[in-house]
Amino acid sequence: MARFPVSLVETSSQGIVVFVSENNFSVADSAGKIIASTSESQANSNNVTKISGPSDVNSNPSDTTIRAASFSRDGRLFAICTADKGIMIYDTKTWAVQRQLKTEKRTNAICFDPQGAFLVTADKFGDSYRIPTVSEGPTEMLLGHVSILCSLGFSYGSPTYVLSCDRDEKLRVSKYPNAYNIEAFGLGHREFVTSVATAEFAPTVAVTGSGDGTVRLWRISTGELLQTIELAEYLHVYYENGKALCGENTFHDRSAATERYGVLRVRAVEALGAFVVAVERIPALLVLPMAENSGFGRPMVVDLEAVPTDVAALGDRVIVSFVTRTDQGALVTAIKRDGEAFGVDGELARALAENIVTREAESVPEVQSIFVWGNKMFLERPQEENEDEDAE
Repeated sequence: MARFPVSLVETSSQGIVVFVSENNFSVADSAGKIIASTSESQANSNNVTKISGPSDVNSNPSDTTIRAASFSRDGRLFAICTADKGIMIYDTKTWAVQRQLKTEKRTNAICFDPQGAFLVTADKFGDSYRIPTVSEGPTEMLLGHVSILCSLGFSYGSPTYVLSCDRDEKLRVSKYPNAYNIEAFGLGHREFVTSVATAEFAPTVAVTGSGDGTVRLWRISTGELLQTIELAEYLHVYYENGKALCGENTFHDRSAATERYGVLRVRAVEALGAFVVAVERIPALLVLPMAENSGFGRPMVVDLEAVPTDVAALGDRVIVSFVTRTDQGALVTAIKRDGEAFGVDGELARALAENIVTREAESVPEVQSIFVWGNKMFLERPQEENEDEDAE
């Protein structure tokens, strides 16, 4: 039988990695050994710590699907948000729930502020709130867009900026915590902005990915567009030889949703001084090293065994999750740099393949395309999706 995919991967500065599947998550150390899990079956073996998860407080598992997750920068805290508007914040030393609450609207993205004092949320109504992580203090409005918020991030260094991305092609840079002071807009994307990443090794810039088939480099303080990477230039081979489930005009024809693709995730890999990009329906990663002039160096393409669902950095390793259609396919793997190329870290990949177990299924459901929620033209979307969104 096939298994449900790992939908999200999050890593911490302390060398641990979380794998999310449906309404459960498991925690592994840097060697790939499971140390804690919300799954009862995993927690009953090998001295794995049982974590209280969303299904422990809600009897309807379909309502507790984990939609986003995040570690604080110091790795001390971990948070998830669920489809039933739940927020759970954990202490990663004990994996005890430190705070639990409900939000008014369904949350799309979460991240901790640089000090870990607040968890910042973003929702489908374009609003962002911050929640105290330790005290039971009130939730505060932080900022608002007039469009669905898709991703959040914070700058490094001083002053501190909060970066918010929306469905209307914008990157917004606001001062923190007084986010009503908008410092800059990053304008140039032609479709919704799916992901934003910042890095300590390049504190003055931010990288965004979009449904328009580009990755863009911005100067944070001014919103200046420094560089644009057209993914078609590097990834066109994946539809030319049939490796991907893409049409001939995938990279340039924006008229048909079934032939579109977009950036799933951009992540910083601090140990390599690079950003890594995962693209919807493309079985490859694009690695963008930073050059000395604060621009991208020569992009590198890393072949994958399947289409990724998420990507994250674990030290100098890159952890990738997949959708697998058979009981033999790997759910996750680990990539490492070897000279000028990238390859599988065999030891860590084997450990992850053995230890990461998700629920079995007769058939694995299709992963929802980012173009479902990214499409601004509501008339082009199924009626039931519009009704569901209005209800949130």
